[in-house]
Amino acid sequence: MNVEYFAGPLGVIVLALAGHYLRWPRVPEIIAVWVSVTLIGTGLLSYQGILVGNWPAILVMIVNLIAATSAWDSIPWGHEHPNMRRRRYYVWWPLFWTALIAIALASNLAVAWLAIEFSTLASGALIVEMGSRRALEAAWKYIVIASVGLALGLIGIIFVYGSLRYQAMGWNTLNYSNLAHVYRHIPLIVREVATIFVVSGIGTKVGMVPFHTWLPDAHSEAPSPVSGLLSGLLLGLCLITIVRFIQAVPLPSSVSFSGPHLLLAFGTLSLVVGSLALLVQRDIKRLLAYSTIEQVGIMAIGFGIGTPWAETAALLQFAFHAVIKSTLFYTGGHLSVVYHSKRLDKITGIARDHRTLAVVWATGILALAGLPPLGLAYSEWMILQALWQNNALALLIILTAALVLTFAALLYHLLRGLWGGLDVSPSAVGLAARESASKMSGPETATAEGGQH
Repeated sequence: MNVEYFAGPLGVIVLALAGHYLRWPRVPEIIAVWVSVTLIGTGLLSYQGILVGNWPAILVMIVNLIAATSAWDSIPWGHEHPNMRRRRYYVWWPLFWTALIAIALASNLAVAWLAIEFSTLASGALIVEMGSRRALEAAWKYIVIASVGLALGLIGIIFVYGSLRYQAMGWNTLNYSNLAHVYRHIPLIVREVATIFVVSGIGTKVGMVPFHTWLPDAHSEAPSPVSGLLSGLLLGLCLITIVRFIQAVPLPSSVSFSGPHLLLAFGTLSLVVGSLALLVQRDIKRLLAYSTIEQVGIMAIGFGIGTPWAETAALLQFAFHAVIKSTLFYTGGHLSVVYHSKRLDKITGIARDHRTLAVVWATGILALAGLPPLGLAYSEWMILQALWQNNALALLIILTAALVLTFAALLYHLLRGLWGGLDVSPSAVGLAARESASKMSGPETATAEGGQH
């Protein structure tokens, strides 16, 4: 694993501590500039890998891009939440960033598991920093459920390691390249059981149904810059970790509980539950959280199909979703502060009161809904095409119906937020017209009266 990629998070910790003790006035701005410089450096380091389609290079670039946007959004978010302890925030935030980079770069199953576990602790601590009772409850629920799931994943990893212990390679036994080379030496029943445990266990961190119960609470109570990292990056990276394991330790397609079959099953459940839940949401951040469940379901279906075209589509889905969803969480956080509520029925009239936020929110929601020519429309069409090519007609119909339902639900919430709450009754329109006319005629009337006097 390339250690130079971790210079960015280390620099944030150093700047945060130095700024606290030396009492620098603009520490968040300095940190945001540093993270942006790190993004540029990552581009230079990963340039060749990105050109040849190297997954780790692409993933770490996406991670640092979203981390940079999160760092910049942390500046206004910090002003909106002056009670947040800045020093602690800027210690846990780069540690969470470190975990995301480690997951993206991990070429070893055990290292990936450790990084995912550490991400739970770091992101959970950031949720607790919100200081409310609901945040504490959400963090506790998140840590407990995710840890139980990861414990199941660890059991599967131990099964795989135990079957290959004869290699006497230590940690290197669980390198994906080594697993792909010697997986036939693992008994079929052990591979099947390990696959069930790993997919279900790490799938808990992905938020796939039915392991998703922690996700709406955690994402809605986390600081908005952290929600962007959680929803936009962590879940997709955990899903890609599952895919790497499945590809390294494959099972025959005749096995009922093979990795692709499990991804298709859990992905379909997540897609259906997520799209249906969008219709009844009343909280702006929970709306985005359930949209994430729907989106990881689509990614899981793409990876479950397993063809190069479908996997490319799923990876594009991850990249587009990371940018769109993080932006929406940032914007949703600012809207909840401006309107002093996270309830969607309170956040109305955005187009009239906050036009800049309205433009960003509308663009993000339409992109999330899959409106062409925005990014998700392209990747979702590729997945639909992959289903058609593989004659998965039932799943094609389900995905199409879910996408239509998602579009309708998100469009409803968007229109209600932009123009809901505005009084457009005839009496209100007439009153507005009279007030406008009185304002326009006011100076003339005053002049006429002055002339009479």
